Amino acid sequence: MKNKSTKIFLPPLVLVFLVFCSLFIFLYIQTKGNIKIAEQTEADFQKEVSHREEIKDFNNSFKSIEEERALLETHFAQSSDIVPFLNKIENMASSVNTKVEVSFIEVAKDNTGLVLEMRDTGNFEQVYKFLTLLENSPYELEITLVEMNKISIEEKNNINKKVWEALYKIKLISFI
Repeated sequence: MKNKSTKIFLPPLVLVFLVFCSLFIFLYIQTKGNIKIAEQTEADFQKEVSHREEIKDFNNSFKSIEEERALLETHFAQSSDIVPFLNKIENMASSVNTKVEVSFIEVAKDNTGLVLEMRDTGNFEQVYKFLTLLENSPYELEITLVEMNKISIEEKNNINKKVWEALYKIKLISFI
């Protein structure tokens, strides 16, 4: 009788074993598939993160270049707007307490520059400092003529004052 009861439990146990084995294999295959999907998702995520970092680095480098670009643009006078250049000349003159009068402006015949004539008055030291500032200007200038003369100016009370007058003819080469 003992033998008969063991035989009765054996087929259901084998069936339960096969069901659990099938369930294990099914879950194992599903888990492997999920791992592959997770690895692919992680790779896509890392690719997107690196892409965003590249964009961020590009934006940062663009911002740093933008400052340098603005600085570089200050060395060129635009043909459409030469007022900033003339203001820079006047500011340089006022910084050394001289008086500058622009008498002639013309675009060069070959469109490679801007020709400018101006008069500067003040004492010798001021006129010389202004000439030095012109030479060290951020713009690329070609000074084609400098004439310096000592002149007398009649002031109030019929007193003659001796001042220096300089005539400059300048070609602005950094002209676009």
